[in-house]
Amino acid sequence: MMKDLHVLKAGVFSVGYQNGFIRHIHYGDVEVIRSIYMALRDQNWFTYEHTIENESINEHQAHFEIQYDCYYEVKQIKIFKWTVKIKGTTDSVITFEIDGEALTDVLKNRAGLCVLHPIKYTAGYPCELIRPEGIQIKKTFPKMISAENPFKDLMAFRWQCHNDWYILHYEGDIFETEDQRNWSDASYKTFCTPLSKPFPVQLRSGDKVHQKVIFKSESKLLSIPFQSNKPIEITVLEKNSSLPQIGLAASTEVETLTNNAIQLLLQLKLNHYRVEVEPSLPGWLEKFKIDCSNAKALKLPLQIALHVADVKEIKLFYSSVLELNPVVVQIILLSVGRAATDQGVIDEAETLRKYFPGVKIGAGTDYNYRELNCNQFDATNLDFVSYSIDPQEHAIDDLTIIENIATQTDMVQSAREIYGRSKAIHISSLTLKKRHNPAATVSKDRVLSAEQRSDPRQKTPFTAAFTLGSIKTLAQADANSITFYQTVGNQGILSSAGEKYPVYATLSEILSDGTEVIHTHSSQPLEADALLLQRNSNLKLIMVNYTGATKHVAFRKGLYTLQPNEIRVENVQ
Repeated sequence: MMKDLHVLKAGVFSVGYQNGFIRHIHYGDVEVIRSIYMALRDQNWFTYEHTIENESINEHQAHFEIQYDCYYEVKQIKIFKWTVKIKGTTDSVITFEIDGEALTDVLKNRAGLCVLHPIKYTAGYPCELIRPEGIQIKKTFPKMISAENPFKDLMAFRWQCHNDWYILHYEGDIFETEDQRNWSDASYKTFCTPLSKPFPVQLRSGDKVHQKVIFKSESKLLSIPFQSNKPIEITVLEKNSSLPQIGLAASTEVETLTNNAIQLLLQLKLNHYRVEVEPSLPGWLEKFKIDCSNAKALKLPLQIALHVADVKEIKLFYSSVLELNPVVVQIILLSVGRAATDQGVIDEAETLRKYFPGVKIGAGTDYNYRELNCNQFDATNLDFVSYSIDPQEHAIDDLTIIENIATQTDMVQSAREIYGRSKAIHISSLTLKKRHNPAATVSKDRVLSAEQRSDPRQKTPFTAAFTLGSIKTLAQADANSITFYQTVGNQGILSSAGEKYPVYATLSEILSDGTEVIHTHSSQPLEADALLLQRNSNLKLIMVNYTGATKHVAFRKGLYTLQPNEIRVENVQ
């Protein structure tokens, strides 16, 4: 689980520092900058993990200096080095400067600085682009998730956050901004080099990179203390939502479930069992028969992710499976080789309804929300639209994953803005790591191995905490259905032998008593949060401490002490 930030001071700003990066620049209680960091991304957009050496932190009451060397390694060979200097001054100016050198030949899509803007107190607020030629252009941060990069050709950037104005100056490259909510990140990201320039780029051994970002306020700011020691307030809001239908995906590691695993899964009040069906593949029908057998053992209806290239394959599917008499609750139409479902496939929804009466038919993307946003279609004759969520498209640390829970609300709201306010929204699947890589430059790398799709945190309390936060957030956004993870294995909620992972217990608590979610708000949602469930007149509060420190949580008249990483269940009034 998350380690607490090292909090430094730069004049009026509180500055979090973690693992070489600036995390959360606050003015009082307002988060102004989410992060400033550098990244090296390969030709398939995977972000290299970095190693810090020779770190020195010179900390004072109102200023600081940090220096370190940063390396990226492949097969224990150092391929690239950054020399990093971060400085915060008493007059509230923060500088992040990097000097990089390729230590061998490196193929990269990106090498340089990134600045993340939080969504709160930013979305819908005014800003101003300052181009290299000095032209100033007034803009606004998008409220709904923007398919296009909203800000381009930046040498500097002014913006309003809450009540005050700030400015960033960029050196060493031209920067642009993307709406990272497309990829499940709760931020806007300003990065370099512009995507209009060709990539990947071959760096030769000895090639140099220099960049600098300077941040400061344009408003006259008085010093405001950041009160981090007061209890975290869980406030009840005047709204209820139905708990989304919750299901699991079939294991991609285990073909047959053990009796122990079946019995444990039967104890959960799940809604559906997702299976993959691709009629163009050899042996698809035999695999589907096994899927049906597992679903029957679990007493769950199927959510079929139907991957087809054309209408002929839809016909092959229903003509082949009807005699098996499968129990189906949903069919998601997906187009093979396309980011989102082709309109010609979507138009066959009415045909499928004739053969599967009462079954909900949907379409969308098997990838992240971006593909639903950038490849829009006519969803008039669909019961729902569907997309996937994974929280570590760009960064893999615990804090980023918890931060990214918040953007799940924006994705649901933006999808309804496009496809209709009354359109049902299904998330299928929500996983800790991505299941595919559609952005890979090399086509063979778009298919990820089981190892690449697995995260060791799947078996730890961290995934339980992330799942609790996701269900709370998606329920309060009125999402209709969520398919989580897999049944068993390294991507599951149980081991292959049926050993419970912590996330199993969390799902059991939620599904055993939850029919309605009473909306709540946490005063510090990155530290602790809570899901309030109601069944008849009974209330269950499930609290989570996301951090590695003890936290005090206040709910109504009660004060609860949550130990590091604890999930606490309380029956409340």
